[in-house]
Amino acid sequence: MCGIIGAIGKDSYSFVQANLPFLQRRGPDSQGIISINESLTLGACRLAMTDPHPRSNQPMLDPLNGNIIVFNGEIYNYSEIKKNLNSHGIKFNTNSDTEVLLKALDYHGASYVDSLEGMFAFAFYLKKENKLFLSRDYLGKKPLYYSLGTNYFIFSSQINLIKNYVENLSIDQNALMTYLKFGYLIDPNTMYKEIKSINPGETLALDLKLLSLDRINNFVPKSIINPPDEEIDKALITSIHERIKGHSKVAISLSGGIDSTILAIEAARSGIQADAYTMHWSESDKPRYNLDSIAAQKIAKNIGLNHIIVEMPKIKELESNITEYVSAMGEPNSNSSGLSMMALYSQMADDGFRLVLTGDGADEVLGGYERYKTISRLNNLPSFKSKILKKILSSSNPHNKQLINYFSSVATTDSSEFWNLWHQLVSNKFLETLTHGLEITDSPFKRDCLITELSSTKNKVANVMIRDLKIWLTMESNRKLDRISMWNSIEARSPYQSEKFIGVGYKSMINTKFKYLDKKLLTKKYPDIYELGVNSMKMGFMSPLGHWLRKSPDLIHDSLKYLDLEFGFDKKELSKLYASPQKKQYTNFRFLWSLIILAKWHEIE
Repeated sequence: MCGIIGAIGKDSYSFVQANLPFLQRRGPDSQGIISINESLTLGACRLAMTDPHPRSNQPMLDPLNGNIIVFNGEIYNYSEIKKNLNSHGIKFNTNSDTEVLLKALDYHGASYVDSLEGMFAFAFYLKKENKLFLSRDYLGKKPLYYSLGTNYFIFSSQINLIKNYVENLSIDQNALMTYLKFGYLIDPNTMYKEIKSINPGETLALDLKLLSLDRINNFVPKSIINPPDEEIDKALITSIHERIKGHSKVAISLSGGIDSTILAIEAARSGIQADAYTMHWSESDKPRYNLDSIAAQKIAKNIGLNHIIVEMPKIKELESNITEYVSAMGEPNSNSSGLSMMALYSQMADDGFRLVLTGDGADEVLGGYERYKTISRLNNLPSFKSKILKKILSSSNPHNKQLINYFSSVATTDSSEFWNLWHQLVSNKFLETLTHGLEITDSPFKRDCLITELSSTKNKVANVMIRDLKIWLTMESNRKLDRISMWNSIEARSPYQSEKFIGVGYKSMINTKFKYLDKKLLTKKYPDIYELGVNSMKMGFMSPLGHWLRKSPDLIHDSLKYLDLEFGFDKKELSKLYASPQKKQYTNFRFLWSLIILAKWHEIE
């Protein structure tokens, strides 16, 4: 795991040299920098997880051909790839996945990324073509930002470092509106017009002489399209073992729900030292926030794991916690669980852990969310497209459940409007009023062959699940997990996001016509799981958001005043939000929280 950076243009070496230390949270074990020619410089900070010896430090140069790579992530099938390359006479000097990737890209070409299994973002310099290839994994688990100008190209794992090079940045209104609507950003847009993100599952090629950037491909991993013929639990066990191989201890984010409990079961069976960590709210207005820790404590005891309860932030620390969270993210993200995760991962780091297993991704593969049950009940109703229907959907209150159910029954499920209904914080109509008529354009909904394959089932649940995987999981959940874990120099690995597990899971869902939701295809493999004390009502990580806001009137006042001055948002609409926590209007104070995060991000950016 690493942080990577590169620059082409004036003072590129001095820029990389000056900014490399700011990546140390992502890679505290070593720093490296290399100047390839007069203008191209690559740098990397390394968190040594595979072959933790100096020989595998980065940037890594192949002395036989002059190729160079800087790589952030883990390739879990690197041993298989290495064996294949050995059969072609290719020799290796290390036991690292970095060298395997370096040589595989040279031998097979950049399109080989669809054979990789893992999480990655890399920049690969191919000397014979004088090109720089940049790519991200299919689920965007690792970040890669860039900016291209007439005489420069900058890339980095952290967007704030690009800001140090590019002058006169301007807010991207499309990205701003996306954030206001959903509470997070959707690639390739960032909050700046001049900075973009490489899309998940995308490879770009930069001609170093012409400074021209071309898209090589949008890929879907082969293991998802053509998964092995095996049972879902076997695929998961393999995924877990791949992610703990070579490590003597691991932390588990144990929420008390099904997903993390199964990980804990298998980790305990593996014999590895595994400690379970759970959030606890000693300062909360409702007991439900601590149901997770009660369940997790019972589960850990029954399985035989050491269990650590981590106290969550107090009200008096709220504003400073928000500042640190926004700094870690580098962009606005309004999921209040982020502050809780910051405290959780900080404790894991203090306890000496560098590897954490998380349960992220199971819901999107095996139909775990409650909305899938609702959509499933509408599955046999006819669907149609209509401009009038599209207008109604985009203007609807996203929390009017009756309206959602009615329009969901007739809307075409591969439309962005249908997916928006289940994810948007506010309607387009409200945003137009708040922003004095700024144009609202939906962010791109990238289609690929996996989406096409699932869509061919004409199953409404399938359409929403794959978009949840490619948009929400990829651009909200994975982004938050990476930034927070790496802020604490921890590598977070999610076995449910294994390419093979996803492939086997979707294949099983298709074969059973998506009738078995709520992760039943997996839980039936663990019939005793509920006897361990699993919280069957688990709703995902929660934070006492209403309690926070009711106790923080000054924070609300200052944030809304700031947005009025800096963004010119409608004062009347802002004033309506002010009292929403006291009135316990969840829809409104959840959006209020997103505005507070936006204000803090803009203040410190």
